[in-house]
Amino acid sequence: MRLFLIALTAAFAVWLPRAPAEGSEVPYFAVATAQAGQAVLTLPGRYGSIQHVRTPLPPKAIALTFDDGPSPQYNSRVLDILDERGIKATFFFVGQYVRAHPEQVREVVRRGHNVASHSWSHPTYLRYWAREAQVSEVRKSYAALEAALADAPPEERARLEPMFRFPGLGEGAYLADWLNQRGIIVVSAEAGTDDWRGYSAESITRITLNAMESNRGGVLILHETRPQMVQALPGLLDELTARGFTFIQITAGPEGRAQALEAEDAVLTLR
Repeated sequence: MRLFLIALTAAFAVWLPRAPAEGSEVPYFAVATAQAGQAVLTLPGRYGSIQHVRTPLPPKAIALTFDDGPSPQYNSRVLDILDERGIKATFFFVGQYVRAHPEQVREVVRRGHNVASHSWSHPTYLRYWAREAQVSEVRKSYAALEAALADAPPEERARLEPMFRFPGLGEGAYLADWLNQRGIIVVSAEAGTDDWRGYSAESITRITLNAMESNRGGVLILHETRPQMVQALPGLLDELTARGFTFIQITAGPEGRAQALEAEDAVLTLR
């Protein structure tokens, strides 16, 4: 019996969470200050309960974030839907699409939304790349965003946020630490719409409502490149509002942006 219990304990131990290797992870505590329709996220920062601790937003507040654009087909429609409801969001753009459609980036910030990096080419397995290649994905994406906004008014240039979302949420410890050391906040989410799976507008709406109800809000990932999401978006936002949810925009705020600009070996350089 004793040998059996030892063997059983060893078998269960295989499935227990492993402690991170020395230096592979850094403990982060989510801190935010809510003010005037914005939640100011602070460093060091890795936010989103899908992977980290919960993003500290007010109760039943939702921070809309849109990935994978800018989309020449759907971005303008998404902006119109948001404008009609007075909602401000944050767009995590892919650098190569930013370079192809810089006018969309300028329109997004002109309408009061924030923009940030979702890498240069959206490699889902970025964390397995060589370290130099990981860094290049970040720097190239920010270079494209800064080029798109170089001639914009100062208040619009300031909407380029020191934030990064890993493609596919495939976060790696090395790049996450590298980003934080340069004042760049890593943003995951509390939930996604699953719109990237090709679901119908009705399914996207049902999945998102359930996710936001169970999480009582949080950072929400949508994809502006998915026509079913764009179809679902007006009714989804209206139903969330009817259920008592409010919408808040995430930002690093002026102090966080200044911290990134002044960081050694900075990624964000556009003042």
